[in-house]
Order: sequence, then C-alpha cells, then structure tokens
Amino acid sequence: MQYKPSIERTALAILLGLLIALLVVVTTLPAFPVDETRYLTVAWEMRASGNWALPTLNFEPYSHKPPLLFWLINLLWSLLGEQVWVARLVGVLSFIAVLILAHRLEGDLAATETAEDERPATSVLLLAGFPVFIAFGFSIMFDMLLTACVVAALLALWHAGRYGDRRAWAAFAISMGAGLLAKGPVALLTLLPVALLGPLWIAPEQRPRWYLKVATAVAIGGTMVLGWALRAAYLGGPEYAEMIFWKQSAGRISSSFAHARPFWFYIPVLTIFLLPVILWRPLRDGVRKVAAASSPARNFLLAWIIPPVIGLSLISGKQPHYLLPLIPGIAILVALGMRKTEFRPRDRTELIAVAGVSATMVVVLSIVGTSLLPQEGILEAVQHLSLPWAILIAVDIFAAIYLLARSIRGALIGIAIANVIAMMSALAIGRSTIAKLYDLQPMADVLATHAGSPIAAAQKTRGEFGFLARLQSPLIIVPEENIACWLAKTPRSLAIMRTQVDADVPAYRTVYRQPYRANDALLIIESDGKTACTNGDAVPITKGTAEE
Repeated sequence: MQYKPSIERTALAILLGLLIALLVVVTTLPAFPVDETRYLTVAWEMRASGNWALPTLNFEPYSHKPPLLFWLINLLWSLLGEQVWVARLVGVLSFIAVLILAHRLEGDLAATETAEDERPATSVLLLAGFPVFIAFGFSIMFDMLLTACVVAALLALWHAGRYGDRRAWAAFAISMGAGLLAKGPVALLTLLPVALLGPLWIAPEQRPRWYLKVATAVAIGGTMVLGWALRAAYLGGPEYAEMIFWKQSAGRISSSFAHARPFWFYIPVLTIFLLPVILWRPLRDGVRKVAAASSPARNFLLAWIIPPVIGLSLISGKQPHYLLPLIPGIAILVALGMRKTEFRPRDRTELIAVAGVSATMVVVLSIVGTSLLPQEGILEAVQHLSLPWAILIAVDIFAAIYLLARSIRGALIGIAIANVIAMMSALAIGRSTIAKLYDLQPMADVLATHAGSPIAAAQKTRGEFGFLARLQSPLIIVPEENIACWLAKTPRSLAIMRTQVDADVPAYRTVYRQPYRANDALLIIESDGKTACTNGDAVPITKGTAEE
C-alpha cells in the first residue's frame, strides 16, 4: 500500500479542523423536540428537586431510562452553566472517547495478526466517514454514551482474555456497570455474547475459571446499577419499580409498547449506517478476507457484531440508534480487512465517480429545490441553499476525494473530510431554516415570564418546556375540550395548545404563536374573558406525561 505522509498529515490536520468547526456549529443548535427537550427536562427536574436517585418528567416518576446521562449533564451544568450546548457536550465527549478507544482496540487486535509496529487509525477514519454515526455523536441522547461504555468494556475484556490482567477485569466490570446506568440491560446484549464466547478468542492459559471471572464482573457491574435501582424503586413506588425491573427490560423483548418493527428492520438500517464506504470494493474485499481467516481478533469482533444484531432483531421494539454500539466493532473489522487489501486504480475511479455524482446532486438540488421539491420539513432547507454556496460545497466534496484517493488510507481521509463538509454545511443551512420549526426556546421564554402562574397543556407533555422555561412545577394536563372552562375558572392562568398552522382559535386570546414542524403551530393562550363555567362543569385532569 502506497502512502504519501506529507499529504496525509495535511489532510488529517484539515479533518481535525473541520471536526472542531463542526463542534462549534453543533453547539449553536437548539434542543430538538421531543427527545432532546425531554432528556434536558428530566436532568433539569433532578437539579430543581435535588432528588438525584429518582428521575422525573413533569415531576412524575420517569422510568424509561437510567440516570447516568442526567447525572453527567448536571455535572457539566455545575461546571459550565445550565445551557443546551453544555448538555450536548456529553455526547461530544462520548464520541471523542469512542474514537480514541476504537483506535486503541484496533491496534491491539491487529497486533495479534501482524508484527508490524504501525498503527494507522483506519477505524477512526471509517467512523468519521459514517454520516449517521457522527450525527448521533452530537445529540443529547443515550446511545453514544452507551457506545463509549461498550467500547471501553470490550477493550478491557480483550486485555483480560489475552493477558489475564486484574486491572482489565476491574475496568470491564466498571465499564459494564456504567453501560447499565447509561441505558439499562441493553448493554448486556452487546457485552455478554463476547464474554460467553470467550473460548473462541481468549488465550489458552486464560481459559481456567474464565466463566467464574465473567460472572464476578457481571455481578460487580450489576451491583452498580442495582444500588441505584433499589433506591429509585423505593422513592418511586410499586408502579415505578415494576416499570424499571420488568416492563422497561423484559417487557420490551416480548411485546414492545413502542417502536414495534419487523424482524428484517435492521438490514436496511445497517446499510444506511455504513454508507458510503459499504459501496467500495476494498471494503467488501477486506471483510471477506478477514472473515475467511479464523483468528482471535476475527472471532472477538464477530461475537461483538452478530449476536446483538440477531438479538435486537428478535426484540419487537426497534430503533435505528440501537445499532450504534455495534458500529465501532464493524469499523474495526473493516479496518483489519483493509490491511490485507491492495489499492487498485479502478478503486480511485469508482470513488471519484461517486464524489462527482454527489457533488452534482448538491448543485441540482439547489437549483430545483424551490420548484420541484416539497417545501416542508427537512426539504425546506434546500430552497435556502444558494447556487454559489452549493457549487462551493460540491467542489470541496469532489476535491477531497479526487486529491486524496490515491491509497486506501488517503481515500478514507478524503471520505471523512467530504462527510464532515457535507454535515457542517447541512447544519449551518438548517440552523436558520429547519431549526426555526423546532426551536421552542422563544416560546419557553414567554412561559418563563409568567413564572408562578398556573400553566395547562391541552396535550400530554413530553417535557418540551420543562428545561427551556426552567419550570419549577408541573404542567397541568387538561383535555382540549375543557381548556376554555379551565382558563375561565383559574385566575392568571395560561395554556399551551398545538393546532394546525392555519387554524383559528376564536375561543381564546392568543398570547404567543409559532410554527412547529411542517404543518402545525404551538400557541400560548389565555381566557378570552367571555367563556363562563357553572359549578357543574367538570374539568377532568389527566396524567401529565406521554409514554415514549
């Protein structure tokens, strides 16, 4: 494989600079509903109540997720202030940790197959070239944090299985416990198969008492999460205890109450995760080579990837981001395979052709976006992409591939640079277009000016305003048909309502209105002063939060 060190060093410096620029762009984004705003609200209510054991949403027990993300958000808030961008740093730091840990694990696995001292960061370049993976790295969600815990645990497990290091066993147990606190038993779905299939990859001298050591580590990790869960169950009551000990784990396996998908759901999702590199001949050839030759490293990686994919496919509740902890394993497997693959002139031609098509699509979309594409949702950003900017972005993407695709490693650097350019451009454009349809901060600022007033919601809340408005008390959930009566009977009260973007609401006085998503609008309303209620009018109050 031919390398051009001076060119690559420059390209890597450019990639690092682009990643830093992407970080700056990401930290200017608002919190997107409903996931990000919900998790921010749970973290905020922990802070407001001072109860660090029992997560709440709308000040009711929240059983859907363990507390580690909320604890880390509050830790960073204590250091840097209560801002959205500070909370987003949890995902960013987890993403950086995944890159560092994956690089270390790639080198350790490769060392068992070759005596070469060189450790090119191929898996890091691959991960930087996966658009979907990077997107989740900058989100306020649990999955990148879980991924960091999983990679840390498997790096420790590899050292424990190859060298019997006691410190590695301790690191494995602690990382597993952190994974359980990050997202619950799903962490075991990735970690246990690798440990249970240990005889396929561990050193022969480590086989005695292997399963006893695994069981001990699992017990230590389980104790970490059990210590929290027992306290939370005591505070949350029997219903909360049933949710965290059964319905949120085993209950999802047999009959998920949300996100039910067909068995084959993850096949197309995994393909999308690995674009565009999955289309490239060296990747496919390398994977075939590494899969055909049995080795401890190969067996370790296949145990990391295959059983969880099967297990996740059998579980009824499925979401694309559930695959995130497997992507570093796939990247390392591909990286090991690419070490055994020679670069051909045709490979460069294929990449240049793909880059040319991608660049052309950017320019074409900027031209036809205002006339042929639906101007709603994510496609609304296209009409704001001016032709000069589109040409500049297209040229950058094409140049990154054309100039660097002279070796496998150079091509991967070029793909990563092109990917970061595309993502940074999309975010910069979307910041002023898509974001305005999802940014609830202006509405939350209006709610914050009415602190202390009773506030109702006509639909069940998912925590959209708790953190953004720094609410200190729960929203009161009142069915929409009873809102007018509730406002009339409750002095100095407001209500939040979601309606069609062009709908008229003459029965109320609108305090604030803003578009939301593609076709809806959110309103803050108060009594029109005309609606009267008799004592016999019932105003039923419902439970305040909606299930995920």
